[in-house]
Amino acid sequence: MTVTTLRLPETTIRIEDGHLVIEHLVVTDRDVLALVERVPEDERAEMVTRALSVGARGLMTMGLGIDVASVDGRIRQTLVSVADEAERRIAALLDTAQQAFTKQFDPEQRTSLTSKTMAEFAALQRDLVGRLDPAIEGSATTTFLSRLAELVGHGGDLEHRLTEALDPGTDGSALNRVSAAIDGRFTELRDLIVHQHGVDEGRVAEAARGTAHGIAFEDQVEAWARTWAAGVRGCVVERTGLIVGPLGKVGDVVVTLPTGYRIVIEAKNLATIGLSGKDGILKELDRAIDNRDAHAAVCISGRDAFPTEVGTLGLYGNRILAVDDDGAMTSVALTLAQAAIVTAAAGRADSVDVAAVSDEVASIRKLADQLRSARGTLTGVRKSVDGLSDTLGELRSDLLERASGIERAVATAVSSA
Repeated sequence: MTVTTLRLPETTIRIEDGHLVIEHLVVTDRDVLALVERVPEDERAEMVTRALSVGARGLMTMGLGIDVASVDGRIRQTLVSVADEAERRIAALLDTAQQAFTKQFDPEQRTSLTSKTMAEFAALQRDLVGRLDPAIEGSATTTFLSRLAELVGHGGDLEHRLTEALDPGTDGSALNRVSAAIDGRFTELRDLIVHQHGVDEGRVAEAARGTAHGIAFEDQVEAWARTWAAGVRGCVVERTGLIVGPLGKVGDVVVTLPTGYRIVIEAKNLATIGLSGKDGILKELDRAIDNRDAHAAVCISGRDAFPTEVGTLGLYGNRILAVDDDGAMTSVALTLAQAAIVTAAAGRADSVDVAAVSDEVASIRKLADQLRSARGTLTGVRKSVDGLSDTLGELRSDLLERASGIERAVATAVSSA
């Protein structure tokens, strides 16, 4: 066995049977250390062997006569040269990019994108200001102001239309219609104020202006209501025509029954009283019920002003219409209203003999018409006053008895329930 030993300081290298044996080899090169540290410990021997093999092949390829230090210097020079060239190319590329950026975005250069955009924006701004500047002829603002002046200016369309609408002499104008309506209202008011006294003597006396005539009739209705309430006993009569409620002053007199139920009375002394519709007397009575917290409503008319189908007496549920000039029909209407309240409170409206009540109401209407006819005869023919007065008394008593009959029928139906 041949052994060749190469002795170096602290290191022994020998060749035995085709193997290279290195003892006590210490390597301080940082690159080698870094390379070995990355390899697991059980693989480091194989990695060092492969590294020596690769290094040996490299030395043999380059020639054993080349100085390793010289090779290392050349490599370093090559790397430096390559780095310098790369730096020059990068610098040239950055310079080119900067020039291109400046060319596109420098506002000082007229051909740059920024400069063109700013120029276009300035032109757009000038165009917009020109369109909105009222001092420039033909601008949008000038056109708008001109059209506005044509519409609302002196002699404009609006002034012309207002003149037409406010001209009281123009047929169909708003002021003309208002004036006509006011004239009509004053005409109605005049008709309400004028009260005929002594028709047989052919003289007409004018009542005090305003609502004096209406108030006088309300006084009559209040007195008639108090007369009826005195017969019932335990009632409270209140004048409410001037008291403002939730819905205004609708409801002239309120009669509170002993049971606490309330009847509201509307006193009317008009030439004509409508029945239906939002301005009709039925709707007004509904409002009076709500306004005075009542349970039934009565309208007493001092004239024969209701439509023909109503006649002297009309029943519409808990709303009663009556024409009266002496208090008799007021008593009848209040009695019917009281009966309607009692029936509704007992919840036995279905047990009331409707046919009998209808017959009694028809009889009352007939008697009331006779009463009015007799009173007319009494006014026109003074010589027969005594005889007609007896007839009136009988008719009045009979009429009130009929109303009491209705009340008894209702009371009987309620008590039998």
